[in-house]
Amino acid sequence: MKNLRICCIPAGISLLLLWMVMGASPVQAQLPVFTQFSQNQLNLNPSMAGYFDEDIKVNALYRSQSYSKLVTSTFSNASFQMRPIIHFIPENDVFALGVNAYSHNTLSVYSHQALSAGLSYSKGLNYDASQSLAIGFQGRYNSKRIDYTQLLFPNQFDIIGYTPQLPNNEPIQVINTNFIDLNAGMHYSFIGENESFTAGFSLYNVNQISEDKQKLASRDGFTVNYHMGYSKFLSDYTQVFLGGLHSVRNKQNATSIIGAFEFLPDYTKFIGFDIGTVYVLNNSISPFVNLNMNLFRASFTYNIPISPNISYVQNANAFEVGLQVLFTRPSSDNTLAKRHMSCFK
Repeated sequence: MKNLRICCIPAGISLLLLWMVMGASPVQAQLPVFTQFSQNQLNLNPSMAGYFDEDIKVNALYRSQSYSKLVTSTFSNASFQMRPIIHFIPENDVFALGVNAYSHNTLSVYSHQALSAGLSYSKGLNYDASQSLAIGFQGRYNSKRIDYTQLLFPNQFDIIGYTPQLPNNEPIQVINTNFIDLNAGMHYSFIGENESFTAGFSLYNVNQISEDKQKLASRDGFTVNYHMGYSKFLSDYTQVFLGGLHSVRNKQNATSIIGAFEFLPDYTKFIGFDIGTVYVLNNSISPFVNLNMNLFRASFTYNIPISPNISYVQNANAFEVGLQVLFTRPSSDNTLAKRHMSCFK
């Protein structure tokens, strides 16, 4: 853009948010921007489409970001995962399908909608499948819109103030782009009597490798995610969970560390709660609580920005709410897996 300044508060917010969204902030490498990444499998790794204990899983997340009490960005996500044809594959293997919908809006300037579908296959590595290796693939359709007519430019002001009839002299008023991303991933998992572990990596936007800055400005760019999670029982009713995510996109990176404690006073009905914190290095601290109600999980997260390089940090905040619904109760052969808190499940 040329001759662009912050002319008033709404315009300044719009431009600041566009700057963050389109790639000036290191944390944008996490894809998409949800703090509780461990609860959103299909956004993290396509191979996790079948990494749960029941037949069907439905997950929903909503995030709202504000600046000076003005809601500036919203993120919505809903996913559906299922494990079909159970009786037609080897006993220790899992075949799964996953559908994921995502929407992001920043004021009336920027919007991004995406719909993906994928599949995964997990192979048991030993007789009881306590160790497994999974691979997954995903295709995603994206639709983006950037409307520069919603921004204010210096040349649209005259002696009486802002006049929308004056041209902003931008060569492109509205950018609409539609494209398809290809994603893939792999992860290893181990589930024991008192502890569980998983680690993996994923490649998002595999077909978006490009050095064309103009093209990358309207697309997400090639992204690599590395993740790890570990949970351990401290007693019959308590356990801890530790996890990490490192994302790299367009030579930028973001690292998140999550730690949580779970208390389940009634394990037979899987009723209890998790409390924990997500720390995004040099960006934010986000305490959260999850309420576990057998086949339902509700979550709430509040972001506290801490970045020393962002001047507006004192006036910015965000929160997330989520809901997870599972169908069919765990059977006798997967109760052990059900015990483990949220090792990316």
